[in-house]
Amino acid sequence: MASQTELTTSRLPGAAGTAPAGQAAAAPQGKRLPFVDNLRILLMCGVVVQHLSVTYGAAGSWMYTDPAPTDKLTSTLLSVYNLIPMAAGMGFFFLLAGYFTPGSYDRKGGASFLRDRLIRLGIPLVVYGLLIEPLVVYIAHGLPGSYWSFYPTYLHRVDSIADGPIWFVELLLFFSILYVAWRSLARSRAQAASGTGTVPGYRAIFGFILGLGLLSFVVRIWWPQYDQPGPFNLPAGYLLQYVCFYVLGIVAARCNWLFTLTPRMGRDWSLIALLATLPFFGLALPYVARTGEQAVIEMLGGFHWLSLVYTLWESFVIVGVCIGLLVLFRTRWNHQGRLARSLAASAYTVYLIHPLVLVGFAYAFHVVELYPLLKFGIAVLITLPLCFLVSLVIRKIPLVNRVL
Repeated sequence: MASQTELTTSRLPGAAGTAPAGQAAAAPQGKRLPFVDNLRILLMCGVVVQHLSVTYGAAGSWMYTDPAPTDKLTSTLLSVYNLIPMAAGMGFFFLLAGYFTPGSYDRKGGASFLRDRLIRLGIPLVVYGLLIEPLVVYIAHGLPGSYWSFYPTYLHRVDSIADGPIWFVELLLFFSILYVAWRSLARSRAQAASGTGTVPGYRAIFGFILGLGLLSFVVRIWWPQYDQPGPFNLPAGYLLQYVCFYVLGIVAARCNWLFTLTPRMGRDWSLIALLATLPFFGLALPYVARTGEQAVIEMLGGFHWLSLVYTLWESFVIVGVCIGLLVLFRTRWNHQGRLARSLAASAYTVYLIHPLVLVGFAYAFHVVELYPLLKFGIAVLITLPLCFLVSLVIRKIPLVNRVL
């Protein structure tokens, strides 16, 4: 466990802090945080289910879609579900990754930290791009002839080894390199302070939400979400959100915010996110019903009122979901059994191999004629445990567990 990347481990970045009464006390430095591990399991399951939803009819982009026609009910239900993980899922991952970055740097020093990042992020990035992604594309295209004839053609046409969902690992590696450069320039290697910061007030959080929403709207005028990928195959329309939440995670680590967020804040911001959803759907759904696909395009970017409403709603949702789930898991699910520890340890590997599992299953399953919503449900029940099972087997391979 100790050798795993911060993507799959949850170790406190600094010494213990004193939490307010009624909250979970901070663990000593280097101790695991079960509630964060449990959160990662939930988030990873959300990634898998989201990609399956696009496979079976939700609006969005994925590597393979079932060729059977999708009815309007299935498409609407899966698309509405998809909005939440699209808004909050990956930003939450970057928040957690940023939170554990300072402590890892403090323990290892700049050179060892960077070497560790290159091993645990760089090697999977290359292996995915050269081995996993081509096989996924080959299956998604219907097994066109011999794989050994397809492979060199694929390598000749592809413009990046970071195609597909591996962009997350690529971007996290960039962030890690920039963090090392910043710490070197700042000449700061002090251990993370314990409980030295005050949890942000409601006014500051509102300001952050509005600023993120407005700036994201401006960014998406030039880089709409439907126009992905951007430079280096990165999701340009979400890049600002990911940068902000990675930096926010670093600040949260220094200020011990994960342990000073109060239960009341968790309830309030969850409710605020829910209340923000009501006017968004009240404005967006009737307009989408009238104008169809054009409304979806306008919502995902460009200088349009629907894009502004969407980015503001998205900002409320990610902040509310992050605060609400952090408090909920810290107070209710800050413990693990053997199964949960195994699932958490495999979460990073699941991210790397889930495209192959999902596309392989969906391609084999496409010959079965069923109602698309039912096919989606069956696919979730089969592929979700299969991803974790395959990951567990992979991690038992000698030397592989030193990277994953």
